[in-house]
Amino acid sequence: MFSTILFDLDGTLLDTSPGIFATANHTMYELGYDPIPPNELRTFVGPPLVDCFRIAARLPEQHLSQAITIFRKKYAEGGMFDATIYEGMPEVLTELKAKGCALGVATLKHEGVAREVLDHFGLCPHMDTLAGSDDSGRMTKGDIIKMALGRMGITDFSTVVMVGDTQLDLQGALDAKVAFIGVDYGFGFPLGHTLPDAAGMLGMLRKPLDILTLLDNRISCDQ
Repeated sequence: MFSTILFDLDGTLLDTSPGIFATANHTMYELGYDPIPPNELRTFVGPPLVDCFRIAARLPEQHLSQAITIFRKKYAEGGMFDATIYEGMPEVLTELKAKGCALGVATLKHEGVAREVLDHFGLCPHMDTLAGSDDSGRMTKGDIIKMALGRMGITDFSTVVMVGDTQLDLQGALDAKVAFIGVDYGFGFPLGHTLPDAAGMLGMLRKPLDILTLLDNRISCDQ
C-alpha cells in the first residue's frame, strides 16, 4: 500500500517543452550553431542540462559551460513559464491530497527554477516537498528521490511510488528502491512503451487521470 507519491516535473506534471525548446535554440543561435532538429529537441525535456547540450545538441565540451549560462539566463527571463499543466493533473493532485497522501516533486530541473515554476502554476500548495538538482548537475534521479523522501521524513520506501515520463525517472526509482508509474504522454517514453517485468513496476499510463484509477485500492493514507 502506498502513502507517498512523488512526481517528476517536466513531461509529467507540466508540458514545459515550448519554453525549453525555444530557449535551447536561442542558446544554439548565440553560440553560432544551427537549430537543434525537432526530434532531438524532445530529449531536452527531463535530463540534466549539461547532458542535453552534450547529447542532443552534440556541443563540444569547451562550449558546455557557456551554453548552460546562456540557457539559464534566457530561461529565467520568461521561458520557464512558457508551459501548461497537463489536463487532469490538478484533479489528480487534489484527489490524492484529499485522501491524505503525502505528495512531492523530484526533478532533475534546478531546484530554484522548479520552485518558481510550481509556484507560478499554483502547484506548490499540493506538495509537501520539492527536491531538484543543484548547480553541480551531478545528482542522479535516485539521489533526488532519496533527498525528497529524507526531507519528508519517509523511512519506509515500500510505501512510496514515483511517477515519471523518462527512463531516468525509471532508473531513479530502481536505484532508490521505490515503486514506479510510467506515463507516455510526456517526452521520454514513446506511446505504447511497456515497463520491465520487475517488482514495483505498476504500469504505463496514457493520461494523468489514469493515475487515480491505477492507485485506487493501492493507497493507504492518513486522513
